Amino acid sequence: MTTPTDGLALPTTERPDPIAPRKRRRGWSLRAHLFAVVIVTIALVVLMGVLIISKDYRRARAEGARNAKFEAGLAAGITGQSKTAGAESISGSIPDLRALIVRSGESLGQVTNGNVASYPADHCNLSFQSFRSFTSGLLSIVLPDGSVVCSSDQTLVQPGSHPYANAQWLTPVVERNAATVVGPLVDPLTKKSSLFVAAPIPNPNAPPTAAPPGVLVVAVDMTNLASTLHQRFASDRYPGNSLEYLVTTAKRDRVVSRSIQPEQSVGKALNAADYAKADCAPTAKTCAGKVLPDLDGTQRLYVGQIVDPGGLNWHVYAGISKSAVYQPAKAAQKDYITSGLIIILGVAIVALAGIFTVARR
Repeated sequence: MTTPTDGLALPTTERPDPIAPRKRRRGWSLRAHLFAVVIVTIALVVLMGVLIISKDYRRARAEGARNAKFEAGLAAGITGQSKTAGAESISGSIPDLRALIVRSGESLGQVTNGNVASYPADHCNLSFQSFRSFTSGLLSIVLPDGSVVCSSDQTLVQPGSHPYANAQWLTPVVERNAATVVGPLVDPLTKKSSLFVAAPIPNPNAPPTAAPPGVLVVAVDMTNLASTLHQRFASDRYPGNSLEYLVTTAKRDRVVSRSIQPEQSVGKALNAADYAKADCAPTAKTCAGKVLPDLDGTQRLYVGQIVDPGGLNWHVYAGISKSAVYQPAKAAQKDYITSGLIIILGVAIVALAGIFTVARR
């Protein structure tokens, strides 16, 4: 429409300029949002499960180390316990056995009146059945030259032989006139790895500083020591082979006794550096322990305690199988996986229902 000079508006055929349409912002569709919700839910459930399961495994590892420390302390005689149980431990048994041999040696000195070499063979009634955790051994009367006058198993003694001549345990008793505890050593009579506990048989008519005319010695068989400890201390809590008791030498490089396959394990070589990492100080509140393969290849969490009766410095290790350590965490892991799958399945069903509803529209 135009306006002439006289002010009257006249019609025109000109069209107004077209109005440009507003650009529509393209966002996610409802279907995309539902897929995103499912994916995020899966990611969060998996992340939560990983964090919780990892924490459970760390907790199980720490709990296993505490349990192994406790069990090793029981066998060693360090963990707080009753007097009866403490007497059955290694550190409780050895000093008492030493005291018993000392008293028995003094009694024999009175009986023989110092004439040990002529002790009648028909009077030999020595016997050693068991002493607490030591279930077998050989009790003998030995002369300073290493010959055996009398033994609890006389069939092992060859007349005229000197099986204990210059023995590592015999010389200190004769020279110092004092009791000694030495081992493990192979007993030349029984051919078994043994702990030797020896005491002088004094001559009551000789000066106290005089060399003893004989020695009373018990060679304790180490084969079944660890299995006996397991039976007395841990069998109710750890049946079968889920827990292993392992007793090693002071250097940790040899097996003194092992509760699993004891006959085949005595004297076996060990990696001392590995087992040193599993040692735990008696005063330590927590011990990490060390996961190591045992002699049969089973992975175990070991914690060790030192035993020092008579200066032996043995090490007692309790090794809990890795499967037993992580069994609680594995059981909880199954529950977490089941719960996570239920959550994911529920969210997926809701999302699919929404997608189908949109598709029908």
